[in-house]
Amino acid sequence: MRPFFLLLFLGLFFLHCEKDDVCNEGTPGTPRLVIRFYDKENPAEIKPLPGITIQEINQENPIFYSEFDSIALPLDLTQSYTRYAFVLSSETDTVTLADTLQFNIQNRRDIYTRRACGYRAEYELAQPPITPINTPSWFYDATILIDTIQNEERAHLAIYH
Repeated sequence: MRPFFLLLFLGLFFLHCEKDDVCNEGTPGTPRLVIRFYDKENPAEIKPLPGITIQEINQENPIFYSEFDSIALPLDLTQSYTRYAFVLSSETDTVTLADTLQFNIQNRRDIYTRRACGYRAEYELAQPPITPINTPSWFYDATILIDTIQNEERAHLAIYH
């Protein structure tokens, strides 16, 4: 009789667990800012950046990218901006172009997803979306493509260089 009650108790215990108790690996978290790079001479044409090192200011580990035409950057949601240093090296490494760009956000909203996953943030790009911190060497301009950052499916910002 005891095993019956033990099995009944365990069965009721496991039936009481909810689907919210597990955060699936595919559950989207706070989206990153997706940037696509365009040619300043022909704004409709995508123009990849050459090899580049990107480092968030006040962070230790830089990120190196080989040639690419878009990138997804995490933003510091505890502030209204995040600064990244973009360092482009020429093929001969004799010329280095470095710009520090400040990405401006506003209207952060924390959205409850489920108990195990917690909250994810959605936010909007502010005007202007980018503020150059130093005199730009390769950065020309930026245009907001999607102002509310809810996912990473499409580019949010266009940068012309």
